[in-house]
Amino acid sequence: MSLLKASVKSHLRNDNFDLEIYFFTAIAKHRNIDSQNRHKTYINALKKSGVKLVLGEFKEKYIAPCIDCKQKLPSEKILKHEEKHTDVNIAITLLEKAMTNNFDRAYLLSGDSDYVPVVKRVKELYPQKEIIICPPPQKNYCVHSLVQASGENDFFRFRWNTIKHFQFPNEYEDYKNPWLL
Repeated sequence: MSLLKASVKSHLRNDNFDLEIYFFTAIAKHRNIDSQNRHKTYINALKKSGVKLVLGEFKEKYIAPCIDCKQKLPSEKILKHEEKHTDVNIAITLLEKAMTNNFDRAYLLSGDSDYVPVVKRVKELYPQKEIIICPPPQKNYCVHSLVQASGENDFFRFRWNTIKHFQFPNEYEDYKNPWLL
């Protein structure tokens, strides 16, 4: 059983069901090769543990410098990288899984209010489907609109000690923790 699956099941009352885990990410090819390799190692360990991977990408974006920026002239642009497709991939997958009746209850591990429209739409089309919001363990992370869209009365927040408990061991299958190398 994958560690993410074990972590989610540890919070559930009944574990007599199939649990599919999807991980949505994008590899930051603009970062150094060590950073990319650590991310790829984590992704491969997730896949090996049964997690389904959906990849987005990063796109280059030029922006104007802020008014107070002393390093650039107002006419010069600053290169930024913006993650693309991840939010859309999550929304499409949630809607697709609802439409094909692949879940009774979905756990959305996010607190991002960008998911309000898709959660509302799934609940409008399939009111019997439960969507449980699971924001990250950050203080002051407001999830009111997302929880309200889900139609649920509550949410559960993963705690840091739970995340630490279910993290991959330093050696998993044929993967080694790249931070220790």
